[in-house]
Amino acid sequence: MRFPVRLRVAVVALAAIVVACSSDSSVAPSTNQTTTLSQVLSEMTLPALSGVASTLSSAPVTSAATPVPSTCSYSASSQSFSCPTVTMGGLTITQSYTLLDASGKPQSQFDPNTTAAVRTTMSGAGTLTLTGRTSGSLTIDQQQDMTLSGLLIGTHVLNGTMTMHMSAAMSTGTTTTPINSTMTMTTTNLVLPTAHTGATAWPTSGTITEDMTTALDAGFPAAPIHMTMTFNGTSKVAVVITIGTSTQRCTMDLANPGMACA
Repeated sequence: MRFPVRLRVAVVALAAIVVACSSDSSVAPSTNQTTTLSQVLSEMTLPALSGVASTLSSAPVTSAATPVPSTCSYSASSQSFSCPTVTMGGLTITQSYTLLDASGKPQSQFDPNTTAAVRTTMSGAGTLTLTGRTSGSLTIDQQQDMTLSGLLIGTHVLNGTMTMHMSAAMSTGTTTTPINSTMTMTTTNLVLPTAHTGATAWPTSGTITEDMTTALDAGFPAAPIHMTMTFNGTSKVAVVITIGTSTQRCTMDLANPGMACA
């Protein structure tokens, strides 16, 4: 079975709306010998993937900005840093992070010589108003937990999960499509590039998987969607999409975001 590209990927791309970052920079760590906390937090937003959702979906990309360490307060009780609540485009976003040493013990301040990992948590909830060719509303309730490790050895590895419930009423012309989705995204051993030469750099290995159950209108019955993106250090990412019992293999180009399927 061959599914229409727009239908096949639009719902999956919508799931990345809050995750995607608005920056167009690389995910590569800085070449500076001393890594700062700001650089680490910026890496964790995966800005090199930012164009994917906006290209594959008619919905606008909305995201939380990278936390600014100087604005976040340390709490001895939680052993983590709480950052100011941000409201963006109808979403209320809260963020925090925890600094960990090599044994996994929380730290009260960042030290490039002893901080081995940073764990971030983020929640976002609210309703976005869609305008333009596709209009309507998109209500999101999201939780995210990510950890970037390997700070002391130079190989930065990202792991974590994101869960989201989403409902939307999207109108194109005179057609309105209701969408209700529950999605889990898992990042597994995503190895970020260790150098930046001026050109965009890409994750060298690892996977991002998405599992989603989506109910559309009567014309498109609910079907489970599973997508796996496998990274190889180039802009070309192997993508396997399974909808119900049908599977298709595609290639996503992060340099010129788009999807080509066999």
